[in-house]
Amino acid sequence: MAFLSETFHLRRLTECGVTIRTTYIANGKLVSRNTDGTQDEDVLQGIRCKKEYFLQGKPVHVETLFDSRIEYTYRSDEMEETLHSCANCGFTGALKDFAEGCPCCDAASNLDYTEKELGSKHHYDLVLKKPFYRIVTALLDLVYAMLLSFGYIVKNSRTFNAYDISKGLLFGLILAMLLYYFFYLCDAYLILGPIKRYKERRNRRQMEFWRRTGIDKKQFFNNLNYEVGKKYYSQPDMIDYDIIDYVDFRESEQGGVMCVEVSLEVRKVYLRRNHISSKYGKDKIILRKNDHVIKLKPGINLIKCPNCNSNIDVTKGICDYCGTVPGGVQAWTID
Repeated sequence: MAFLSETFHLRRLTECGVTIRTTYIANGKLVSRNTDGTQDEDVLQGIRCKKEYFLQGKPVHVETLFDSRIEYTYRSDEMEETLHSCANCGFTGALKDFAEGCPCCDAASNLDYTEKELGSKHHYDLVLKKPFYRIVTALLDLVYAMLLSFGYIVKNSRTFNAYDISKGLLFGLILAMLLYYFFYLCDAYLILGPIKRYKERRNRRQMEFWRRTGIDKKQFFNNLNYEVGKKYYSQPDMIDYDIIDYVDFRESEQGGVMCVEVSLEVRKVYLRRNHISSKYGKDKIILRKNDHVIKLKPGINLIKCPNCNSNIDVTKGICDYCGTVPGGVQAWTID
């Protein structure tokens, strides 16, 4: 199927020599899964707590900030004959058929969204990760250090000439470097309270959004993450991403079709010049509702190609005759 985010992601990691070990908290225990399949523990409604990145087998990068409202479930071998429905495309079949991901869309996990308040540590860590916060803290730190330095020189020096100014600048820079880490940590605590209250109000607005619209949250978040993966993994140097916060949801109607604009805070992980680094930023995704979702079942699912009218198996994701991608298996797609 075209644009398989899970398959494309794993292929890229293999080509780059990168392995990701993701640790989850599930049922009060820590369980891990590796992208290379060397560690493949079952996860039932687990939340992510750590990602470790290995380059050519060597640990090179770690991430520990995740949105704890999103729970992940991966298959269990003990229930291989149980019927299972993919939360992304709706394909239903025996659980054993999902061993390498959904046979139709290749999504490997099921996501669920839980309504709860995020803790203070999540907000504190998120504040520290913002480049804007670091820049503002550095400027405030520099101004404060210069005031202290020049204040001391003016008070204790008989003169105030170019030599005294140079001493003030030098001492101010040294003091700024010494105080920066103190300001970096303490300023975050000062602004944590207002930020946490703002985030909690926004989180309550999100809860009201789900109640008002009646949207199936599990289906929506699986479709959203699948579509975001297709978008991000089209970038040549990106090897991973995580949505750190679902900032806002706004519904609208375009041409009689419901659309939802989602504002995200995202961490993107890049491999550049054999160096893994992460970058935090914001993004907006508009998802369009599909009111004519094709109900998939095990085996062949024949439909008419919208372009050439040939009979095609929709689970293949592409027309064998003209190359058209029919769509229609997801309730929400990028507009």
